[in-house]
Amino acid sequence: MKILAVSDIESRFIWDYFDPDIFKSMDIIISCGDLKASYLSFLVTMIPAPLFYVHGNHDSSFITDPPDGCTCIDGKIVEYKGLKIGGLGGCRGTKERAYQYTDSQMWKRSKKFETDIKKKKGLDILVTHAPPLGFGDGDDEFHRGFEAFLYINEMYEPKYHFFGHRHLSGSPVNNQAVIQYGETTLINATGYRIVEFDKPVGLGAAK
Repeated sequence: MKILAVSDIESRFIWDYFDPDIFKSMDIIISCGDLKASYLSFLVTMIPAPLFYVHGNHDSSFITDPPDGCTCIDGKIVEYKGLKIGGLGGCRGTKERAYQYTDSQMWKRSKKFETDIKKKKGLDILVTHAPPLGFGDGDDEFHRGFEAFLYINEMYEPKYHFFGHRHLSGSPVNNQAVIQYGETTLINATGYRIVEFDKPVGLGAAK
């Protein structure tokens, strides 16, 4: 099964120079947030695959104008072709703004999410906007990851954890698009990544 994961940066390669032959074999599209609604609608229109997304911290417009033809999985789990895909959007923040959460708020959201994991009897793919703590953190509080995501990966061992928010810059760990954490492969989807689910990792380019 082929997965196209996108986040944060609208790829000119996809949007301006779309080649249907390259993307026609995609089975699932996953968005980790901070992309225009029109871009997500374009993807799901041009590629014959469902698109599942979580909110980024810049996606407040989605409250009134969500992307057409796409499925929000923020705070819940869906099942598609035998895969259990769930997400927790947003990033770290202290202000009362859409899709910004304190550490305690994300723990609360994660515990509620965990109830759904147990009900669904597992999780295959975790989708978040922010990174897990220590794997893609920035220099400021706003760009630090969440410990709660590490807990989910350790407890339920999803095959993949896709995230964005950080643009693959800064310290050496932030320059790594793919990091193994226990049984889970962490993938920074900034730009786009193409992953083969039944193989260890198959990567596309990040544009």
